[in-house]
Amino acid sequence: MIKNLISLFLLIGLFALQISCGTTKSSVSGDVENIWGLWEVKAIHNSDEEGYKETPHGMFKMIMMDGKFMNFMSTNKGAIITVDGSYNLKGNIYTEKIVNSFNSTQVGKDNLLQIKLSNKNFMYLRWFQPIDEFGVVRNRWVEEIWQRVLIEDLEESNVDLRQELRTLLTDEDAIKKVVN
Repeated sequence: MIKNLISLFLLIGLFALQISCGTTKSSVSGDVENIWGLWEVKAIHNSDEEGYKETPHGMFKMIMMDGKFMNFMSTNKGAIITVDGSYNLKGNIYTEKIVNSFNSTQVGKDNLLQIKLSNKNFMYLRWFQPIDEFGVVRNRWVEEIWQRVLIEDLEESNVDLRQELRTLLTDEDAIKKVVN
């Protein structure tokens, strides 16, 4: 327990330091009112692993104005819904009330996530994962970077993602791996 608390405080301190020392045009905002829309996850960091990792293309979160959300992904055999339910937003806490999930340990639970928006098109979600989708006890923090899906030029979109990652990462090879 104490080890987890120390890790949490170190993570928060490092994250705050990286944001304050970042030299990009990005600004993380407390304004999270306009989260509606389609988002694609771009990078993920698990507290028991080193650094942010690239995520497979085609993993989405749809946040609807009526208070419902749905995560889905595309596969070689078609699209599948991985989790759905309703959500509540209070300040910087986004709570998902899970109705259906491929991770049966989540069904019927409230998933509390810390949320921040950056430049209206990037969303940072941070949440605690006690058990993963395979039933393995993890007890770790998960941080995700989501990018709002817009009608735009893909190259321009990757430039924005590169700038956002530079606020978190210093290794240019790791940034290239996530973006390319």
